[in-house]
Amino acid sequence: MNQNSRKTLKHYIHLRLGGGNFFAILKSMFVKSFQAKTAKEFWNYWNPVFGYYMLFYFYKPLTNKVPRAVRVIVTFTVSGFFLHDLIFWWPFCWIIAYKTHFPLGTVWFLFLAILMLILEKIGFSTERYSQGIRVLTNLFYLSISLGLTLLVSGGIKLLIYYC
Repeated sequence: MNQNSRKTLKHYIHLRLGGGNFFAILKSMFVKSFQAKTAKEFWNYWNPVFGYYMLFYFYKPLTNKVPRAVRVIVTFTVSGFFLHDLIFWWPFCWIIAYKTHFPLGTVWFLFLAILMLILEKIGFSTERYSQGIRVLTNLFYLSISLGLTLLVSGGIKLLIYYC
């Protein structure tokens, strides 16, 4: 396969997670993601199906148009909106409360992208540490981003309430 040709989804998943049945691949996704040495590596293993489509149909077409940091931030933000807010969260809110909600997934993924780029810029890696420390570090990375998102959400709710 030459360098410019697009890999099939099956080949892409096999490269990222290895072969096997659905459950073996799913287990590999969780294990490899949470044992990743960097935040960037975490995302290379996480959700390879959606990652494939985001990479080849969104991220790569922007390659010659915008810098990498902008591509990463935009790709993560679009992913947060379409995969988390639009598909899962907003329909649930409409069914229960008949109203829209704060775009939690969109803002969370925005913070995930920014934090990943910062960690990458400073060269943060857990390569020398045990797998347990890597898992805790990746959970911390996800938690910090979610915490920032909840702070923004709470701040906006306060502004709306008092204005």
